[in-house]
Amino acid sequence: MIHRKLFPFDKNYILKEAQAASREVLLLRMMDIVKEAYHQLHNPLGLQDDTTRKIHQYHLRNTERFQEFYDIMAGIYRFRHGDNQLAFMWDGRTHLEVYQEEWGQVFQDWIRTLCLQPNFLKAVLELTVYYPKKRPELAEGRMKNFMAQHFELKLHKRRGILSQTA
Repeated sequence: MIHRKLFPFDKNYILKEAQAASREVLLLRMMDIVKEAYHQLHNPLGLQDDTTRKIHQYHLRNTERFQEFYDIMAGIYRFRHGDNQLAFMWDGRTHLEVYQEEWGQVFQDWIRTLCLQPNFLKAVLELTVYYPKKRPELAEGRMKNFMAQHFELKLHKRRGILSQTA
């Protein structure tokens, strides 16, 4: 893994710190959004059966399975919004606070959009409610592929995030 040194007041350094500080809260919120989307898409009448009860009652306690997913989403955001120029804050908030709020909103919007795809919902539910005893990396791989297609990007382990034209 390449360790990149940034200037202390580089926007990307502060943005990365804001994203790291928001990780746990946003991943818990992601699970709430996924559960809401599942019920809207697959159970709009609100009928109760074993499956809907199990999904509704599930509470994400370990976000570790989604760390890589979150890091990729955060990287995509920095890739798309990654200028290094800090803006002036006129409302008294710090850059960290502003970037946490902006990133949090974008992350939740992206999750809502991804949840419109049944395969994304299925992959998240497989990693949580229906966690497989064998080979959970299949669901993780599907999530990565879906992200790459949705954002029209290439995800490389060594070269990072690239546009599809690169």
